[in-house]
Amino acid sequence: MATELGDVTSYKRLYLQFRDSAAKTVNLTLDNPKNLDDGDYADLAAQDAAIEGVMDTIIAKNVFHNSGNDLVAKVNARILDYKSTDVVDV
Repeated sequence: MATELGDVTSYKRLYLQFRDSAAKTVNLTLDNPKNLDDGDYADLAAQDAAIEGVMDTIIAKNVFHNSGNDLVAKVNARILDYKSTDVVDV
């Protein structure tokens, strides 16, 4: 979808941070997650439980690895809100 000069585009990104079996930090990112601000959850506790549940499932099902190392622990999760404004049309 094309945008016009001055158009503001916004989106959210979920950052999931894990520790692998070599004690290295691993980041997974997902665009446009369900979130409290958009009315997808009744409260912050419900949102947190859903995110922790996803992280637990990723670890339990061993669906990702980092340089051959399994993900073994949750470290952090955050949702960032991005906004951009089109200023030049090239």
